[in-house]
Amino acid sequence: MTLVRGEWHDVRTLAASLAKPVPSELVAIDLAAGRVLADDLRSLVDLPSADVSAMDGWAVSGDGPWTVRGRVVNGRPPATVLTPGDAVGIGTGGAVPAGTTAIVRFEHGTSDGTQLRWTPPDGREPSRHDVRAQGEELRVGEVVLPGGTRLDPVSLAVSAASGHDTLQVLGAPTVDLIVSGDEIVRRGLPAPGAARDSIGPLLSGTTRAAGGVAGEVGLVGDDLEALTGALRASTADVVVTTGGTAVGDADHVRDLLGLVGATVVVDTIAVRPGGPTLLAVLPDGRLVACLPGNPFAALVGFMAVVHPVLLTMTGARGVEERRETSGVDVEAFDRATRILPFSRQDGVAVPTGWTASSMLRGLAVSDGLLVVPRPGVRAGESLEVLEPLWRATT
Repeated sequence: MTLVRGEWHDVRTLAASLAKPVPSELVAIDLAAGRVLADDLRSLVDLPSADVSAMDGWAVSGDGPWTVRGRVVNGRPPATVLTPGDAVGIGTGGAVPAGTTAIVRFEHGTSDGTQLRWTPPDGREPSRHDVRAQGEELRVGEVVLPGGTRLDPVSLAVSAASGHDTLQVLGAPTVDLIVSGDEIVRRGLPAPGAARDSIGPLLSGTTRAAGGVAGEVGLVGDDLEALTGALRASTADVVVTTGGTAVGDADHVRDLLGLVGATVVVDTIAVRPGGPTLLAVLPDGRLVACLPGNPFAALVGFMAVVHPVLLTMTGARGVEERRETSGVDVEAFDRATRILPFSRQDGVAVPTGWTASSMLRGLAVSDGLLVVPRPGVRAGESLEVLEPLWRATT
């Protein structure tokens, strides 16, 4: 089945259904940032691993005054068992010796190096209040993080604290990007009529934010042979091309897909911008997404067909639908769904402007994308929004 000028939500559903999850892999914890846990992560240790002091001071046994008998060395098991009348110096995180009945904070005790006396300012009694009990945060075998968690600095920290050196993470699909156009230059000031490659940085970062591994950006001219060679050379799980999706003399994408034996499953989308977007399946089952050559339109095409594919391939949790209240009327447009960048102003969503397919300025100041249905929307009504994936690059 081929969706010709497919509806926005139908296209996204179809794209997701065509992808297959990439096998999970074991990676070192210092290489796991941004990856997604394949399974529930369980603690390998009790946390803390022993009863430890939460304060600097002394561990004591029984009533004072106490005789000081050395000091606990942090990171080592206690060398002594306390009996009534004993005290040992202890630092924050030090393992509490057996027989300890209280922690005397440094500021609540007076010691001459041999004897320790209890001298709190408020007359309180010594207690174990400043002892962190073994396993009070985590027990061996307890779930630390559920499968499907995207690993950020905090989740990596708790993974390390719970004893893990490696993590089983969902596979990260590789994505190659081929940017076509005789007018595109990689760097420097473009000559009149030329343009800098803005799509490469945009879609490479967005690919990483969606859980993919972005390959190098290939630039090719409006040349069918060069484009075909670049596509055939790619071994990526997903290949994304930009430019050449319309029907002009320099638009070669449909010929390209025919030459490589690809089956087109999406042939344009009823959306503005981004309508000239195609999705095809190569003979070996890999997917090719062919996006328009204008940057905002390319991003919309990416969100339509590539983002759902990457969600399926990474096995990430489904993205919950987000909604915002429109702060303005948006008129009807019976030909297509419209995608508009918006910013939040006084708790409502307002289009940013600069919404032409070639423009990035509206995206740069946006908080996401409005999905405006054909009938339009009235101020105060709720409508679907797309997350600002481009802001979550890793």
